[in-house]
Formats: sequence, C-alpha cells, structure tokens
Amino acid sequence: MSERRRLTLQDIVAIGALSSMCAIATAIKIPLGVGAMVHLGTAFLFTVAIVFGGVYAGLSAAIGSAFFDLLMGFSPYTPWSFVIKGGAGLIAGVIAHGLWPQNNPAAAPVPAWARFRAILGCIVAAAWTLAGYILAWWQVTGSLTVAFANIPASLLTSTVGLIVAVILAPKLKKALQR
Repeated sequence: MSERRRLTLQDIVAIGALSSMCAIATAIKIPLGVGAMVHLGTAFLFTVAIVFGGVYAGLSAAIGSAFFDLLMGFSPYTPWSFVIKGGAGLIAGVIAHGLWPQNNPAAAPVPAWARFRAILGCIVAAAWTLAGYILAWWQVTGSLTVAFANIPASLLTSTVGLIVAVILAPKLKKALQR
C-alpha cells in the first residue's frame, strides 16, 4: 500500500472538475422505469477509477452523482447515490489502480494485468452498485417489485460503462503520461 497522504489543493481542484464532469456524463441518459436509467455516468466513474484510482473516483462519483440527483429532480436518491456511487468509485479505483494517482508512469503495472484488474474492479463495483440501488429503489418507491424491475437497466448501464472505460482509459492514461 502506498504511503499516507492528504488531499492537496491540486487534488481538490481535480476532484471538483471530475465531479462536474461526472454530473454531466450522468445527464447523458435514457430513462428506463421508476428511478432507473442508462447513462454515461458509470462509464465516467469506471474511467476515472482506472486512470486515477480510488480516492479520485470515489469522491468525484459521490459528489457528481449526488449533485446530478439534486439538479435533475431525483432528490430522494441523493444520499443513496452519494454512498453507492462513491463506494463504487472507491472499490473500482482501489482494485484497478490503487488509492491515489501515480506520479511515476514507470510504476504502472503490466498492461495485461492492469486490464484484468480494471475489469475486475468494474465488475465488483457494478455488483456493489446493483445491490445498493435495489435497496434504494425499494426504500424510495416502497416497492420491491419496482426495485427488481430496474435490475436490467442497472446491469445495462454497468455493462456499457465497463466497455467504454476499458476502451477509453488506456488512451487517456497514455495521453496524460505525455
């Protein structure tokens, strides 16, 4: 595990920018059912997790997703999204990359192993998200039937997010290392 460190001003600014981009990516959506949607917010979350790690992905996903819910009229889901998406970003980022962005590109893992870790991190985070939102949908709508009806949309969103992130993240990493 890497050494303990605190958030710097640069970290806070980067997380703020990533949070706003997460909210925008989540706004690119197709609604499916009560509270469920297929959107690019998950693709953004997974990409940030693979490229920057758990702290950036967790905080930007928590803040960006909660902000989206507040702005777009999904306020009953705001605390749920903060915890669920924040946890998903942290989980995916820690498994795929570690806690913090690496300053030394030479310390990056072997590409095949990195790809495996990225996919594994996104799958575990998708499972966390699905479980969390089943509970959220049930509590907000009062119907377990509605919650279960939204499972396909959650799985589709996570699948699209995984595909986009696995394609986009290596290209973004390469561009950032230059």
